[in-house]
Amino acid sequence: MIRYSFASSHGSVQSILQTPTLTASQLAMSWDRMYTRGLKLVPPIAFASSLAYVYAAYRLKGPLVATAFGISPKLQLGISAGLLLFAFPWTFFRMLPGLQRLQAYSASARKGAQIEGPEAEGIRADVEDWHWTNSVRAMAFGGACVLGLTVL
Repeated sequence: MIRYSFASSHGSVQSILQTPTLTASQLAMSWDRMYTRGLKLVPPIAFASSLAYVYAAYRLKGPLVATAFGISPKLQLGISAGLLLFAFPWTFFRMLPGLQRLQAYSASARKGAQIEGPEAEGIRADVEDWHWTNSVRAMAFGGACVLGLTVL
């Protein structure tokens, strides 16, 4: 589910960035629609999955032989949980300023304001920045899934 969400947002951002006819206002509103869908889906799934990995590490019994990655299964599940939780501070400390600007631009555009000049360039730069920082989150999610599933 998380990988689908990333693929959806990654593809959507590529599409809106490569559409030359979109105005800055349309770009901000398109990004906001895509972001809002992901916001409703991904954080609850990431938190629940992290709790599931922590619980699995706690309840794991049996021979604690090293996994394919050469570490104990409990540690590997703990790392998986940590990678999933990594998204929350990453979003707060690295992504939040750009997210707030893009949401403000989108709110202005929905009210009918035309965004032009340096602000228009700022929107494009913020969407491009969000694109790569979201990819970092997706890599952490993907790594967590690989690590967790190789134990389970």
